[in-house]
Amino acid sequence: MEGKCVVCHDRPMKFRCIQCHKPVCDDCAFKTEHGAFCSRECSAAYRNYRQASGSAPSRRGAGGALKLLIGIIILAAIAAAVAWKMGWLPLPPNP
Repeated sequence: MEGKCVVCHDRPMKFRCIQCHKPVCDDCAFKTEHGAFCSRECSAAYRNYRQASGSAPSRRGAGGALKLLIGIIILAAIAAAVAWKMGWLPLPPNP
């Protein structure tokens, strides 16, 4: 990781605040069971967001399921192309 801590401005960052994504060092990080934050305010904002949404946000981020589905489709297409090249999948008969 690169960058300096936004709190002390001296030490290199070790974490990014889960709420605002600012860099923070190990000594300045406000740590909870949910992760590291740059301040108590960011920790409270994250807690309020979780309570309002009714669940924890996905660690994959937005579109995680769609990205997974696209990845599976691409892998299946590659596997089919390899199987066809190896002769494991015969060509369909011409009408």
